[in-house]
Amino acid sequence: MARRQPTNDPKARPLRCKPQLSRVVEAPADAQAGPPVPDTIQEVLLARIDRLAEAPRRLLQTAAVLGQEAPIPLLRAVWEDELDPHLHELMRLEFLHAKSWGGELVVAFTHSLTRDVAYESVPAARRRALHGTIARALEAVYADRLPEVYDRLAHHYGRTDDAAKAVLYLTRFADKAVAAHAHLEAVRILEEARTHVDRLPPEAQERPRLELALAQALSLVPLGAFQELVGLLLRHQAAMERLNDPRIAGRYHFLLGRGHLFLGDQRQASHHLEVGLAAAERAEDDTTQGCIHYVVAQHAAMSGRPRDGIEHGRRAIALLKRAAQPWWIGPAYWALGLNHVVLGEFDAALAAEAQATAFGTEVGDPQIAASAAWASGLVHLCRGDWPTAIRSCEEALALSPDPLNTAMALSWLGLAWLERGDLTQAVPRLEEAMRLHVQFGFRQAQAWITAFLAEAHGRAGRLEPALELASQSLELARAVGTLMGVGWAARTLGRLARARGALADAQEHLRDALRAFEDAEAEFEIARTHLELAQLAHVEGQTDARGLHLADARRRLRTLGVPRWVERAEELARQWGEAP
Repeated sequence: MARRQPTNDPKARPLRCKPQLSRVVEAPADAQAGPPVPDTIQEVLLARIDRLAEAPRRLLQTAAVLGQEAPIPLLRAVWEDELDPHLHELMRLEFLHAKSWGGELVVAFTHSLTRDVAYESVPAARRRALHGTIARALEAVYADRLPEVYDRLAHHYGRTDDAAKAVLYLTRFADKAVAAHAHLEAVRILEEARTHVDRLPPEAQERPRLELALAQALSLVPLGAFQELVGLLLRHQAAMERLNDPRIAGRYHFLLGRGHLFLGDQRQASHHLEVGLAAAERAEDDTTQGCIHYVVAQHAAMSGRPRDGIEHGRRAIALLKRAAQPWWIGPAYWALGLNHVVLGEFDAALAAEAQATAFGTEVGDPQIAASAAWASGLVHLCRGDWPTAIRSCEEALALSPDPLNTAMALSWLGLAWLERGDLTQAVPRLEEAMRLHVQFGFRQAQAWITAFLAEAHGRAGRLEPALELASQSLELARAVGTLMGVGWAARTLGRLARARGALADAQEHLRDALRAFEDAEAEFEIARTHLELAQLAHVEGQTDARGLHLADARRRLRTLGVPRWVERAEELARQWGEAP
């Protein structure tokens, strides 16, 4: 496009508006008589409203308090006189217009500024009374479908003296946001509710304020805001203790223990989960007991206690079924499946993840389906079916409704591409997962992914950065107490040492990896580590040790039923002339 050339012709110059956009008329300098001319659009609109007859003006103001749009049945419910003539007059004057929205006839302000001016023209006392009248009308008109109007009920009660109703409906509105996985919005809504708790009588504030904090903490988990979660709950610890309510205490310690687990503080996590479980048992709160067993099962899978994890997972499922909590039953099956993966019980793992998916479908929760998809991808990854593993993890990524699940799906998708041998696909996904987990402060996941990234650099021949990453991974894994992380990091260090020709270091690292995996009863990882030790023994010329490690790996891999890995072991046996 040709650039417009400047011109000196004043007639050709474009007109330029003054920056004061609110000014619409300027009086002549010599104007001495006549009514004053309004200076702003708001004043023009207010003058138009003031010229209305009393009934249309009151109706316009009532509609303004209702909102930018007002359902006609609701407007009838709050208007004391005959509605239609005044409504038609306001539409004729183009203050309002009618339209259909969601199958409901509504009237809407033609301009949002008109609504703002009409709203501000209502005296404060009358405005507050109107908000209360509208809120009660909403409860009556929508009595059989209140969830549709939780936001409007919260809005109107929030502008009355009834702070308790404002808190009630804001809490319910936040619950709707949570059900839609709009956790950031839920946290915001609950924070707004807290401002209304401050308007309650002092003696009635402590319990609802703590309940709001617990609800916020629940939404902070999928957002990966673990440090914020812990800080929030610690600020309410004294209030929790003063209430001396075991039902509240159980939920409080469950959430606080969960936050400490993600942050890698095993001691604090164990303390709070134990205290929470005892409180929930005293309160006969099956839901909180089940949730605590679920979280312990989840943690057990990666910390290296899969048999304990299976026991906790089964107890969680039983308690949550008894409590009729299908939303939590799905995650409990998911955690159970993770522990079966660690033990190499792959069919049992897939069965558990199928159950998780079924419960997720029942309650319409994509988060459960996403978790089950990447957990199933882990099974296919171990079996060497990398295309299916990649598809499962990509499905999880597509379904993921929250940052935490997205980070987990990216982690295992990156590992699947790494195992397939495609570093160009693996590294960006692992790096993005790492960025998210660092942001969350999820140190356990950071340990695993650092090991995977070290492995990727090693395969690309970048031994120095690989060595640095693997060392960082091992240090972090030991600090947060994840045996699986220790095993992955130590095995990578062993491979790197062998590649550098440091065979004694390789032997030491691989032995450390084997001990970690044996302590975790991670059958598949034990078998893979024996394969690594067999290859190291071959380089060292130790044929007896090579044969022992290879035989152990072949036996375990056959038992696990992982054909691709069995084939790899058999190929090594053929190369080395080992007995079939």
